[in-house]
Amino acid sequence: MDELVSVKNISKAFGNELIISDVSFTLHKGEALGLVGPNGAGKSTMLRIIAGLVKPDKGDVRVNGRLGYTPQENLLLPWFNLKENILLPARLLKIDKREAERMLRELSEALGISEHLEKKVREVSGGTARKAALARSLITSPDILLLDEPYVGLDVDSVKSLQKSLMNLRKETGIGMIIVSHQLDEMREISDRALVLSYRPARVVREIKWGNSTS
Repeated sequence: MDELVSVKNISKAFGNELIISDVSFTLHKGEALGLVGPNGAGKSTMLRIIAGLVKPDKGDVRVNGRLGYTPQENLLLPWFNLKENILLPARLLKIDKREAERMLRELSEALGISEHLEKKVREVSGGTARKAALARSLITSPDILLLDEPYVGLDVDSVKSLQKSLMNLRKETGIGMIIVSHQLDEMREISDRALVLSYRPARVVREIKWGNSTS
């Protein structure tokens, strides 16, 4: 399998507190990897390091492909409707308008939000807003998707709907995913394997393989 992300011996401290200690793992094409651990363990920091938003103190990160990143907060602009929010990265990167519109149609259909595209954020449910944030991360056709607590704040039905959408996207596109969660059961449905991290400093204490590969 092609290697999309390689994390080798990463450590990170903020001030005098060590947050991540000597963590290593890889992500391969078409694979979904879960990073599971208690709140405050450093999982979100790890995603930000992979995304290039935070620099590690030690270790090396190599990314082979385009990244899409969905943080815990949807960060949708309230004065835009969902369509405008989703298309914003494509506009900023000057992607061909027709190609961006095609991607918008495909993503909104795959995520089940086509009927809500003209609505503002305040007019839709939390689950729909979360899917719009996900679509925004996917509009540039990334090879790798980083998802930070994608189910936080969602009800049971919204969680199931989003899980189904993510599994369909993997099957259709072969995208690789790294998904952060503090709930191991959430990872069972969507990931091929999960790395269980300790509390600060985060270390890999266990690897669990589910075998949910779509390849």
